[in-house]
Amino acid sequence: MPITPEVPEIQNTEDMELSVFRIPNQIDAEFDRLMQFIKERDLSQITEAIKQNLRYFSETNPRSYQSSIHFYNEYGGLWGTYFPEREDFQLAENRAYAFAEHREDFEWIYHRLEDYRSKRILVNILYYWLMSDPKRIEAICDKTFSQYFDLDLVQCDENEVFVDIGGFIGDTLVDYSKVFGTNCCKRMYCYEIVPENIKYIEKNKELFHLDSVVIRQKGAGNKNGTMYFSSNSISSVNQLSETGEYEVPVVRIDDDIEEDVTFIKMDIEGGEEKALLGCAEKIRKNHPKLALSVYHNHKDLWKLPRLIEEIDPSYRFYFRYYGFPLVPTEYVLYAI
Repeated sequence: MPITPEVPEIQNTEDMELSVFRIPNQIDAEFDRLMQFIKERDLSQITEAIKQNLRYFSETNPRSYQSSIHFYNEYGGLWGTYFPEREDFQLAENRAYAFAEHREDFEWIYHRLEDYRSKRILVNILYYWLMSDPKRIEAICDKTFSQYFDLDLVQCDENEVFVDIGGFIGDTLVDYSKVFGTNCCKRMYCYEIVPENIKYIEKNKELFHLDSVVIRQKGAGNKNGTMYFSSNSISSVNQLSETGEYEVPVVRIDDDIEEDVTFIKMDIEGGEEKALLGCAEKIRKNHPKLALSVYHNHKDLWKLPRLIEEIDPSYRFYFRYYGFPLVPTEYVLYAI
C-alpha cells in the first residue's frame, strides 16, 4: 500500500460548521496534513516513503511507471535519476531533501498564492512528489489558455515590450500573436542560444508577420560573459555550462535592453534564477508581468517567488499548469 498523509474529509453539515474553526476547506486541509506528515519525519523516513510509493506505482501501473521513470532518467540532470536495480535513488532523495529542508518555504509560498486554483496546483504537485500518483497531476491539467498567457491574469496592449527568454523556435511569440494580435505590442525581444532554433524563429517571424521581433542569439544570466552548450540540434532542453562545444555570449537583461519592459517570460532549463537576477533593475523600475517556468528542479517553486519579493515586494503570485498527466512539467509562476 502507498504511504500517504491522511486528509480529513468534510462529511456533513455539522462538520462543515466545525470546519470554520478547524478546516477552512479541503485544499487547506490537504496542504496542512502534508506539511505535518513531513514535519513528523526525518530525511531518511521521507526518502523511504517516496521509494515505497514508487514501488507501489511500479506494481499497480507498470507501463506508466516505466514511461515516467524513463523521462526522469533521460533528463536526470534536472530532477535526479532513478535506477533501483543499481541502488540509484537520486530522484527520491532529491524530493525528500526538498521536503525536509524547505518545508517552511513551501508553507510560505502556499500562503502567498492569490487564488485556490494556484494552491490546488501546488498541493497536487507536492503530493505527486511524495506519492507518484498521476491522478494528482491529471486533476490539474487545464488547456483553457495558451501557456504564459492566462487571460484572467495577463492583458497586453500596443505598448507592450515583451521579452521571451528561451525562445526555442518562436512558438511563444506565435502564441502571443494569436492571443493578443500581431499589432498588440511595441517590441518583442527573443533570446535563444541554439542557431538551429533561431532559423525557425526567423521563419515564424516571417510567416506570422512578427515585424516587431528582435532576435538575439544570447543567453540570459546574472552577469555578462561567455558560456557554452553542447548541441546545435533543434531542442528545447539545451543548458548553458562552463564547458561545451558551442560558445555563446551571456548577458544581463538589465544591460542588454535599453528601453522599459512590460512582460518577461522565461523557460531556460533551470537557469531562471540567474536570469531573474539579471533582470532585477527592470523588475524594480518597470514592474513587468512575469511568467516563469518553475518545473526544472525541486526549488524554483518557492525560490523564484522569494527572489522576486526581495526585489519588489508588491508582486502577487499565481501558479498555472500546462503539462500532461503522467509527469508534472510545464508549470508556470505568474508574478503580477
